[in-house]
Amino acid sequence: MPNSENHSGGLSKISNSRHYSFSVVVVLFIFSVAAVLPLLFSMMSIHLFRQRNVIMTVDRVAAKLSFEDIHNDYDFVQFSEGLKAMQKPPYIVFYDSSNLDIFLNHICNLEFIPNALSRLVAISFDTNSHMILQEKYPKIPSVVVDLDPIKESLEETYENRRYIIYQLVLLTRTRVCASLALRGINYWAMQQDSLWIENFESMNIEDRYSDQYMLFDTVGNEQATAMITFNFQLPEYKRMHGWICGSTYFVRGNPTTHQFFMQVDAFMRSHQSPDSSIMTYLCGHRNYKCHRLPRWIISSSDYFRGTRETTPVMIQVDSDQKEETKMELFQRANFIFRHDNGTCDRRAVHKLRDAVRLAFPEKLKTLGQNMYAEGLLTRLYYAYKHIFNVDRYNNKVFLTVHYTLI
Repeated sequence: MPNSENHSGGLSKISNSRHYSFSVVVVLFIFSVAAVLPLLFSMMSIHLFRQRNVIMTVDRVAAKLSFEDIHNDYDFVQFSEGLKAMQKPPYIVFYDSSNLDIFLNHICNLEFIPNALSRLVAISFDTNSHMILQEKYPKIPSVVVDLDPIKESLEETYENRRYIIYQLVLLTRTRVCASLALRGINYWAMQQDSLWIENFESMNIEDRYSDQYMLFDTVGNEQATAMITFNFQLPEYKRMHGWICGSTYFVRGNPTTHQFFMQVDAFMRSHQSPDSSIMTYLCGHRNYKCHRLPRWIISSSDYFRGTRETTPVMIQVDSDQKEETKMELFQRANFIFRHDNGTCDRRAVHKLRDAVRLAFPEKLKTLGQNMYAEGLLTRLYYAYKHIFNVDRYNNKVFLTVHYTLI
């Protein structure tokens, strides 16, 4: 019996010890959470304050050049009338002094493509670049929507100044698009850093999709599209199916597309979201009649992260190296079509197909690698969304894509 009592007493002590240990763990956990919560709250508060400041600043400075200011400007009205008189929808390229060299290079790319230059028009965001373009290419219709006074009103030391100016440029482009749509003008909005590998003009894309109001490029590449079929997708593209890139898009001018861009305008002044994510979100409404173009026609820079088996007709080239200018990037990739004396290089344009296949070999080395590994919580979050069919295409997630930039 004594042995039995000792045994029972020992078990009791072990049980009490375990209970005590568990209680200590719970208490420590509570204290840890209590200690961390103020820090997390402080960090979130600071970020929310910065985000709110960015949104309010964009709204404030954008009011200095409103939709009405652009729409009713005499020079812009004359420019718009010229676009109306064109036989085919114009290719509108937006630019400023920071990328004028890339735009001049782009013009040389188009010079050797039949009928491309005849449809090219330009909208500059500063007077200096506009004057230089007019001097070099007086036959290209152009107009200024001057953002320099607004930029100068922001001190160089203003917090998140570069991002605010970036949003201002996107917002101004949106207002230009809304104005042209209100006037019933069909047009292509394009960027100066796009490469034309084939004759995009001869494809008459806008006529092929005559029942659609807007045509958009998308992120990802053809490899990603093929992998979806086999349920195997590059991780960073898996969540982005159908996301609009926004570098090249066609607009059929009518009241619906005017309303669409006015919605983008309002959203950009109340949220920290780029125009491409807002357009993706709004295109979820079928009445807007948005269509995503296949990537073999127009591709983003994501093309260079694929196998490159299919060369798109057009590729927009982004830079992911902060210490490298866009022109330096183009030089490294052999995308230069303009001689130092200002004449255009026909041979470089003819060799462009080979150049894009061989460009950026370092990206080919990462082919198939998971560059953006997802944690367990992220995977559980997307699993929950999938089970309950919440934001099925992650369009609302896309609206938050810029949150980490400030």
